[in-house]
Amino acid sequence: MSKLFSEDIRKLKFFNFDYYKLKGHKYFIARSGWSKQGGFEVYVDNDIAGQNLYDYLFEEGKEFNVKPGCPNLIERIEGNLLSYGNDFDNRDNPFEANFDKFIHLDSDVNFLGKEKLKKIKEKGINRKLMGVKIDHDKIDMYCEKTLFADNKEIVGYVRSATYSPTFDKVIGIAMINKPYWNTKNQFNIEINEKIYVGTVCDLPFV
Repeated sequence: MSKLFSEDIRKLKFFNFDYYKLKGHKYFIARSGWSKQGGFEVYVDNDIAGQNLYDYLFEEGKEFNVKPGCPNLIERIEGNLLSYGNDFDNRDNPFEANFDKFIHLDSDVNFLGKEKLKKIKEKGINRKLMGVKIDHDKIDMYCEKTLFADNKEIVGYVRSATYSPTFDKVIGIAMINKPYWNTKNQFNIEINEKIYVGTVCDLPFV
């Protein structure tokens, strides 16, 4: 990226964005991505600009062995990079998703939901996103899966999960009910009609 867009792009901070010129065209570039790597996302305003950039990346990237790839679910979950619609959605509030540091309720700025968030903060939450480790080597996530205790009480729901070579087991991001926030708590989960044991843990995994 620095070879194409100059060394200035190295100054772009994580989740910040700016415009950069290349061969007379201006590209909108963000320091973001679908994994915990320090990558970039490039937004183009027409198909020709996109096709040209694609070619430039491979031409200039030969010395770096640049190849096409795809989003890495393992790194996303290990690094706790949350995905809207998977890990949280409009059923959840920001406190449950661990976004406390982004919520400024004492400022003079008024915004949608501010009073409701004040009430939630005062009352406290009864569930939150946490990590889970499951003693198995595969899982198919077509929808969220229920986690339950030996007494059949609901521990929570795993929302994203995958096998992690780092831990040699399935890891996931789950909405866990308050009684089970202790990281020593174990649970059961059904995968392909068999029951497996898992443990609640903190995020991120790495």
